[in-house]
Amino acid sequence: MSSTFDIYEYIEGLTGFVFDKTVINRIALDRGVSEITSYEELTEDVKELLRADLLYTAYCSPNVIANHSHQHGSYSKSVGAQTINRDELFRIFMGIYSKYGEEDKVEGIGGVVRWIDEKW
Repeated sequence: MSSTFDIYEYIEGLTGFVFDKTVINRIALDRGVSEITSYEELTEDVKELLRADLLYTAYCSPNVIANHSHQHGSYSKSVGAQTINRDELFRIFMGIYSKYGEEDKVEGIGGVVRWIDEKW
């Protein structure tokens, strides 16, 4: 039995979260992997960064990702709502981004509070 490699399915499987196809497509395009046709073409850093991108997307989403239903003909799949642990997600994706020097991708995520009359 021979199966073809699908980069979009691979990206979808990197986390337990369910994302809209447009999110998967955007991440593939941003990382330059949309044309990859075999698993062997993926380097370890790209695999980790794809995962970090998904976790960062989940982090930037509402605290609860709504339930999903997919149906095509007689096939159907339902996924219940998913609650996000932001602290854990932040720790994981920042660890990966830091490992590869991409911390600036999330610059300003925590924000800085300054008094209006504070001297810069």
